[in-house]
Amino acid sequence: MLTMSSWRARFDRLADTSAVVERLGSQTYMADYLQDTGIAWQYHSGDLVVPEDLALDIALVVDGDLIVHGFLDDYVRDIGLLVVLGDLVVRDLVSWGSVYVGGDLRAEGVVYGYYNDFTFEVQGQVHARALVLYDKAASYRTGEVGVEVESYHPSKEQLRAARDIFVAQVYDGGAKRARKGLPPKLNRPSYQRVCRRLRDGKPLFRSA
Repeated sequence: MLTMSSWRARFDRLADTSAVVERLGSQTYMADYLQDTGIAWQYHSGDLVVPEDLALDIALVVDGDLIVHGFLDDYVRDIGLLVVLGDLVVRDLVSWGSVYVGGDLRAEGVVYGYYNDFTFEVQGQVHARALVLYDKAASYRTGEVGVEVESYHPSKEQLRAARDIFVAQVYDGGAKRARKGLPPKLNRPSYQRVCRRLRDGKPLFRSA
């Protein structure tokens, strides 16, 4: 797994974030983080390609597309903040911190946004096999999404659809219930268990 701070020399220090705020609009959630002088924002001009799994542990603006050939996790070490002014393309995204995407967010697998102190914003569309939000301030448009679990009041139908595609091990108590021939309890997949399986290279989804 690549740690984003190890690439810090490739980025410029963004001392003045006003131009980025103007492009996003002052009403976006991320504008508050960009205007926080206590956050050391880094800047990359143009598309950025990461050839492996990525631990985002800095505050980064990508003025272009960000393509990650693996999963992106913004809370492996420090909590990361991410602004992508183009498209974000990943295998999977698990986000505890704040993410802003000016274009589309495209994931082959899961997009999971968790924790209410931070935010999730996509100006384009989200495309993913599963989109799961949990207690997260979010603004986005749904594109091609197999299963969507809303942030605050998911329906039983959403939770059942998620349970049908995720392995039992991503649910609290799911593995134990599976050994008894029972499905997981009707709830969201566990954010922590999803992260752990991604880091361990284990599948999240049932075989087709």
